[in-house]
Amino acid sequence: MIELYELRQFAAFAGCGTLSDAAKLLHLSQPALSRNMKKLEEELGVTLFTRTKNRLELNENGKYALQLIQKIMDDADSLPVKIREFDRKNRTLTIGVCSPAPIWILTPFIYNQYPHMTIQTEMADEEVLLEGLRNHTYHLAVLQKSPEDPQLFARECGRESLMFALPRGHRFGRRKGLSFAEMNGENMLLMSDIGFWNFVRTEKMPDSRFLTQDDRFNFSELLKASSLPAFTSDLAEKYIEADTNRIHVPISDPEAAVTYYLVCRKEERKEFHSLFSSLKTV
Repeated sequence: MIELYELRQFAAFAGCGTLSDAAKLLHLSQPALSRNMKKLEEELGVTLFTRTKNRLELNENGKYALQLIQKIMDDADSLPVKIREFDRKNRTLTIGVCSPAPIWILTPFIYNQYPHMTIQTEMADEEVLLEGLRNHTYHLAVLQKSPEDPQLFARECGRESLMFALPRGHRFGRRKGLSFAEMNGENMLLMSDIGFWNFVRTEKMPDSRFLTQDDRFNFSELLKASSLPAFTSDLAEKYIEADTNRIHVPISDPEAAVTYYLVCRKEERKEFHSLFSSLKTV
């Protein structure tokens, strides 16, 4: 049976050009390397070298064998990485989401149903999420509306209502409700990665200027120190520590309320049956 070490020694010889240089590279004696090359020829049943008194060179068989052996060694070298990656994928749930809140909702359910799985999330636009489901980039996705694709299965997984987080003393602080139009033009604090909610900034409040922050902790600290309004939601109040110095005023526009849907490929519905069933308690 051909051993991998023989193939590595053969490739080392081909790279070095001489037995003596290959032996030094491999930390072998030259006679031992010569014997192993002869053994490889016997195991293959063909000659691999042209032998002269003072030189050993690859013949045509050897040159062809080298091409195959290099591929075998590449595969052998990548084997641990590929197996570890396969194991990681089998222990990882990849979820695409349309905004931050669905992860707050789903994380406890997922860890309860799949305690040994790792959650990997990515925020993207609706079309990217749908395509990611179809091409198996995502195991699951959360959308702000139920998809029409008959190949997908969806179930409601939560609702979110947006609110203005106003500093105390703000002119609208006593209001029971407030529209985007009424706040349009005010300078605001904003987390930069808000998913589909970005339409509020671009469409509903185009005259406002937004001071954005990437890091949640830094944003929270800025919120405590600043007198600028910001956004929050009923889910943020539930899952994220609220700033008690802020007044939360519901936004009256219908676009400020959303229903989230957890989606999977229909053929994998059974695989996630327990997770979808647990969402009935949301």
